[in-house]
Amino acid sequence: MVFDPYLWLHLVGLALLPLTLALVAIALAWGIPLPFSVLELVAIVLVGGVPVWVLQILRPWQPFGFLIFQIPPERMDERQKQILRLIQGTRQPLLNALGAVVMVILLWQIAHYSPLATGVSEGFLHWRIIGLGLAIAGFFLSNVIVQMSLTLLPTLFLSESTVTAIDPHPNVSIRRDFACWGIPMGQIFPSVRL
Repeated sequence: MVFDPYLWLHLVGLALLPLTLALVAIALAWGIPLPFSVLELVAIVLVGGVPVWVLQILRPWQPFGFLIFQIPPERMDERQKQILRLIQGTRQPLLNALGAVVMVILLWQIAHYSPLATGVSEGFLHWRIIGLGLAIAGFFLSNVIVQMSLTLLPTLFLSESTVTAIDPHPNVSIRRDFACWGIPMGQIFPSVRL
């Protein structure tokens, strides 16, 4: 198995998935539903899901970062660049597409049972637009968590000897092959040497 704190941090982030989906359920129970609630779900999918799915399938986020912070390619060590090369070679866009389908099915189920959460949203402003915005944000975060994990999963189960045997990803193509968005930073976690 590949031991890198950044990769495992993203995988452990799956533990937050029930919380982000609970946010979606509470947000969908917020206010009076519009007459065409299916259009609300379409808006949530289009704004909170499609951008994440397209990005992860075409050009995945580079995983060496935390929240809004990223390690820029110039500051990555050789091992991190080797891991990027492995991610590029082992990622399965079909797995990401299946994850997107599962998220849409989950959203449909959550919307069906969201009236059970109306008691939680009582006492707040009952503007449906607030609930819709929160539902989009929760669905977006849920998709980021799931898609990052699905992208990294095939790499995590490779051996450490595979990491050391591969050439590092070239600096010039990291920004082309990976989305390197975020505030530049140094290392958060120490480098792992096995």
